[in-house]
Amino acid sequence: MKKIIPIFALGLISFSLPGLSQAQTTSPNPIPAIGASGSAATADKKMTTVSETNAEFFATVNGQPISTGLLALNIRNAMGQGQKDGPELQNALKQELINRKLLTDEATKKGLERLIDFPDQYTQLKQTLLIQSLVENHFSTNPITDAQLQTEYERQRKLVGESASAFQYYLSQIVVPSKADAEDLIRRFQKGEPFGTMAQAYSIDQATKGSGGQLGWLFPGQVIKPIADVVVKMNKSAITTTPIQTSEGWVIIRLDDKRPFKFPSLEEAKPQLRQAMVQQYLVETVKKLRETAKIVQ
Repeated sequence: MKKIIPIFALGLISFSLPGLSQAQTTSPNPIPAIGASGSAATADKKMTTVSETNAEFFATVNGQPISTGLLALNIRNAMGQGQKDGPELQNALKQELINRKLLTDEATKKGLERLIDFPDQYTQLKQTLLIQSLVENHFSTNPITDAQLQTEYERQRKLVGESASAFQYYLSQIVVPSKADAEDLIRRFQKGEPFGTMAQAYSIDQATKGSGGQLGWLFPGQVIKPIADVVVKMNKSAITTTPIQTSEGWVIIRLDDKRPFKFPSLEEAKPQLRQAMVQQYLVETVKKLRETAKIVQ
């Protein structure tokens, strides 16, 4: 049974790109000045220009510089995760980068570089950075508007339900080819055989059988109507006594749990809405590219 995951309730299954956020759809801002207090002020005094490389650095570790460019990258990534820029964040990141330098130098001294497949790791990192650049380039010329966010918000709201609050249901399922197979399993459940074990053994839904049929937390609007009509009337831990026919087979549903869900406001939902639209852009782009690409497997 295919489902659509509303971003508000379940979290986004995302294509992770470091530093990508609404702030990153435009050119990054320069690093604000650090306040002259504590170790932050000390780090500022160390900032200078390395004549050999013409690159600025904020600290040296055993004579080796750590560049302000690396610091700026980490600040942007932190801001992309919702952190607020300022002296406290910048100093914390400086100390983190110093610590990382110390640890990587220690690993290098122990000869651990030979254990890492650098070519493949580099390829993957390069791909991630290029995809991030593709996304940022697209949204710099096609910025997400408030109207688009409002439209997506209303779509999600309709999917959940018209009211400001609703219920989510934690469901598990078994899908079998025939009604007779489903009825046989229901009789076995009534005799005490475990649902999860039967799902792993008999379900033809490859996406869920490995987890014992678990679908996770869903709204009625996420599943087909015949199943939704049954689920909202079920008690916790109940298993359907009549198989439900779908285009994918005959379905048996277990209601594992139920909880109330309060719909967030538009402002609260905006970060997730933006990320959902980024994900949608990636999905559509990949689909279009695959239609014209020559792929041999």
